[in-house]
Amino acid sequence: MIRSSKSPPGSLTEILTASESYEGQIEAVGFQEPRDAEFADVERPLDPSLREHLSGLGITSLYSHQAIAFDLAVSGHDVVVVTGTGSGKSLCYLLPVLHTLTSLPAGKSLHLFPTKALAHDQLEKTQAMLPVGIRASAYDGDTPQEKRKGIRQSAQIILTNPDMLHLAILPNHSAWKAFFKNLRFIVVDELHNYSGVFGSHVALVLRRLLRLSEWYGSRPAVIATSATIRNPVEHFHALTGRSAELIQKDGAPSGGRDFVMWNPPELKDGSRRSTLREAAAVASHLIASGKRTMIFARSRLAAELVLGHLRSLLEDSTPEAAKRIDSYRSGYTPEDRRIIERKLHSGELLAICTTTALELGVDIGHLDAVVIAGFPGSVASIRQQAGRAGRGAKRGFAVFVANEDALDQYLMRHPERLLGSEVEAVRVRPENPFVLASQLRCAAHERPIAASELDEFPPGALQCVESLEEEGLLKRSGGLWFVPGHESPAASVDIRGVQKNSYDLLLEGEKIGDMEEWRTYQAAHPGAIYLHRGESYRVTKLDTISLNVELERADVGYYTQALAETSVLPKVELASAPLGEGNVRFEGVDVTTIVTAYRKRELLTGEVLEVAQLDMPPHTISTIAVRVGLPSSFAADDPDAQAGVHALEHVLVSLAPIIAQCDPRDVGSAFYSSWLDHTGPVIFVHDSVLGGAGIAQALFEDARAWVAAALDLLESCGCTSGCPGCILSPRCPYSNEALDKAHAAKAARALLR
Repeated sequence: MIRSSKSPPGSLTEILTASESYEGQIEAVGFQEPRDAEFADVERPLDPSLREHLSGLGITSLYSHQAIAFDLAVSGHDVVVVTGTGSGKSLCYLLPVLHTLTSLPAGKSLHLFPTKALAHDQLEKTQAMLPVGIRASAYDGDTPQEKRKGIRQSAQIILTNPDMLHLAILPNHSAWKAFFKNLRFIVVDELHNYSGVFGSHVALVLRRLLRLSEWYGSRPAVIATSATIRNPVEHFHALTGRSAELIQKDGAPSGGRDFVMWNPPELKDGSRRSTLREAAAVASHLIASGKRTMIFARSRLAAELVLGHLRSLLEDSTPEAAKRIDSYRSGYTPEDRRIIERKLHSGELLAICTTTALELGVDIGHLDAVVIAGFPGSVASIRQQAGRAGRGAKRGFAVFVANEDALDQYLMRHPERLLGSEVEAVRVRPENPFVLASQLRCAAHERPIAASELDEFPPGALQCVESLEEEGLLKRSGGLWFVPGHESPAASVDIRGVQKNSYDLLLEGEKIGDMEEWRTYQAAHPGAIYLHRGESYRVTKLDTISLNVELERADVGYYTQALAETSVLPKVELASAPLGEGNVRFEGVDVTTIVTAYRKRELLTGEVLEVAQLDMPPHTISTIAVRVGLPSSFAADDPDAQAGVHALEHVLVSLAPIIAQCDPRDVGSAFYSSWLDHTGPVIFVHDSVLGGAGIAQALFEDARAWVAAALDLLESCGCTSGCPGCILSPRCPYSNEALDKAHAAKAARALLR
């Protein structure tokens, strides 16, 4: 993307600066130039009947990347395709699949998508392309039991998700014998989505799939696709254990894209105007300009707040438009989600407020503009979200509206991080001992594991099976490890890396949504305000026995935000290195979190109205952390030095997503004035998921760049004693007391000497 201060006629900058509310919020502008299509012919002859069929569908030529993908895939090569959003990546796998199945009717193809919604969306597109005699079906948790046997026996193309593969297909592989025996292709769509704990599980689920396929006598080619990934070949290998041919020259046309970085105005007290209100204002102006708009927010709560602000603005200006906006996120009932999707696709809705639930490629019709309210955790997510607007030859518009926090303000001062840099590398950690042990049990249940097979699994597999044997979870006989009993362990393993328990949200006894257990403690505690499709509800009861949250309607002018205290206990040192006058360690740790209170914040301004105390149970996980050790000169009895360490903790955890691709909510932190094995203060930044997702390891490996970015932020911020753009954190359980910006910079310099 090209950074520019000039605005072509009709550009996004021209539209936004024409608004009466414009106060110089635009910090930087980027333009992606339009691109003409590049076509190519396939080198290997396409089945004549398929060519005729495609011609009848209007497909008479192929983009260059589609033709190359076809030639490689039908030759048996593993392929990873990385081209832009809306570039026709689905044809990169459908064409070789349909060609092969046309000439080999017994052949099979398994297509994996991260979500059920995306799989069903792609099913419609796939079925629209099928020649006579080829059948494609979805197979997931929504598939009626009475239809499953017929699908297994007759469908040549199965569209599913990793959860269903893990829970239902692999454990019951004997019922899929004919399918595995004739499996020719495995498609992994949205490759970049398989990161963190979820990606680590999927890496092992795919190894289980390939292991069974080999046992049944097939070697399917794997075709993976993505629009935004820096390390596609490396990540493909991490997920499958195989090497792939890379295709990344995009032959599809593009209408170009305008990208604006928008910083809310600074107020007299040094804070900035609400990000969510600014995002709503930008969206309302785009809607008034005739642009169908999607607003991405970082959380469920934020999406609901933006919807409320936008609806209020439109009711004052264009009341009819106010009726044609909605929100969309996880936690809604499936029925509500399908209704919203249909309204989006038909054009009935002018705007939608969402979380990352619509970041993936579900077809929701044409969009003109995207507003991104707060940094979503990675440059890749920014690009993915921006790519939802202006697909094909139509120009797209995207606006990134910054939060006032340190991370977003750092990006506003360094726009090249978004406009000029590559997207981040995607990381998985399949050697996570909790993930590896659970998946090895699943593999051993499907077919006993020989010692010679353990090399196909990540490092630590031998230690895992030996530990499982000691615990009685695996038994060994004749050199093979197997699971005692007949019940599959898969049912107890959640590959999304979250707790199995979820709470039902009840209004007058009727379920209106659900919520994971960990999220319930923070967002649905007694007294919390729960926002749902723009309406406010108060939590009256949290029932930990029946797993229900009881709600009542509450027309209040505030929302709630939980406060949590964290303690970290190191268990094992994994690596260490000097860092200036201090050091840095990568460790296995236990992290205990307690939600101690919650804030009531004014709905429009975010002003804290009240802090209410809570008595909630502690929650402990074993995970990984990076420990930054400061020199002893930052003595425990020096309050200014300790305030500096506290401030540096805030900055480091704020900038963690810049160094390690992650959502800001994927990391937590704590600091201590001293530690048993270290004479100076220590700062812990830890992964927030059981076993870790590799974030702390990435921070450890790039510790110097991480601290340098923190120092740059501290020195470039124009405030004197600290502000939300540098050291103040909305997540601080100590209400941002005892912070010192100057001593934070001093501590960072000590770590860089």
